[in-house]
Amino acid sequence: HRMHSHHGHALTFRRADDPEVAEKFVGKSYDAGEPFGTYTYHADENGVFARLPEKFGDNPFRFQYALGHKSITFLSLLPDPVDGTVGLEHRVSWIDGAKQLGKTPGQRDTTLTSAAELFGNQHRGRVMRQCVYCHTTTCEIVDQEVVNLTANVICDKCHGPASEHVRQAKASKTPRPFSVGRDDWDSESEIQLCGDCHRLPKDVSRKELREYADALARFQPIGLLRSECFVQSDGQLKCTTCHNPHETISETSTLEQEQNCITCHLENSETHVACSVSPTKGCIDCHMPALSVDGLGTSFHDHWIRVRE
Repeated sequence: HRMHSHHGHALTFRRADDPEVAEKFVGKSYDAGEPFGTYTYHADENGVFARLPEKFGDNPFRFQYALGHKSITFLSLLPDPVDGTVGLEHRVSWIDGAKQLGKTPGQRDTTLTSAAELFGNQHRGRVMRQCVYCHTTTCEIVDQEVVNLTANVICDKCHGPASEHVRQAKASKTPRPFSVGRDDWDSESEIQLCGDCHRLPKDVSRKELREYADALARFQPIGLLRSECFVQSDGQLKCTTCHNPHETISETSTLEQEQNCITCHLENSETHVACSVSPTKGCIDCHMPALSVDGLGTSFHDHWIRVRE
């Protein structure tokens, strides 16, 4: 619990007017260029909102929710005549690496279909629900509100409900998919569990998989599954081989991470190949470098572990 309280999972879903969120936006502005304009950010007794003076004068666009623990993106649920509700992902995010506002990764610069899209991409159906699902432990979207909410990614998200989660996971004849703690738990189960939110190959297009742009580094299971380290591990390599899921990565030193590589490649030298360039250090920088995904300092280590050209 102590480690989890410092982990990014502990702070993935908040109200937009949370003081720690609001201070990163209110009083600032961001020029998104044409056809969007310059957003200015404000707060009043009803919450946090943005204005686009060139387009809508003083009319406010209000934000409901904030997703993310370091870099933060606003989400608003809007009424829609076809789907009932659509989610609007704001075009601008707080980019923690740059300590400034920047364009939200994945925002489209395409022809707008509604005035609301001046404020960001609209997501519908499963995609909208998945945004909220992955940042919460329990939730339900009813009209334009999130109800039955247990915010953030806490114990129950992976282990099942309440204090008896381990006993229930092992004993249940109808467990939730990939229940942590069962005797038949394996690397496939774990990668499916983590990939449920961190993405799996099925969640991106074949073209994206083939081209493997740097932005795919955001989705660690996709890279891991194509790594020779995984392919040649006979099902042994999984996320927790290198990561404590309850401890934030910022509290794990590079030396500790590299020790995981060395444990496999040197201590099992009869079956594993040792690096011919530097067998005892530099593993991460060479084979899993941090790749920028927005040009503003937000980076993710590429989990497609390989000899890079």
